Amino acid sequence: MNPRATVGDVDWIDVYGEARICGHQVRKTDLLTMERAGDRRPDGHLTGQAKERIARELTGRLRDREAQALAAWNAQGPPGTWRHCEG
Repeated sequence: MNPRATVGDVDWIDVYGEARICGHQVRKTDLLTMERAGDRRPDGHLTGQAKERIARELTGRLRDREAQALAAWNAQGPPGTWRHCEG
């Protein structure tokens, strides 16, 4: 229950449009909200530095989602489906 996004995850999402990371659906639009000016090379791909930064930020967002889900579970009981992630 400790989701972690990697540079490979960011690259996959950028190329294919979506991925599931520890049960969380992540789409390219999520990455676009984390991009900054100058993050893309002239060929349109993300730079290595941008991928690392986005992976760290995405990991933080996934951990926040996981914490909110756990808080809801503790407040209301378990949801209909539960996901497990071993990192």
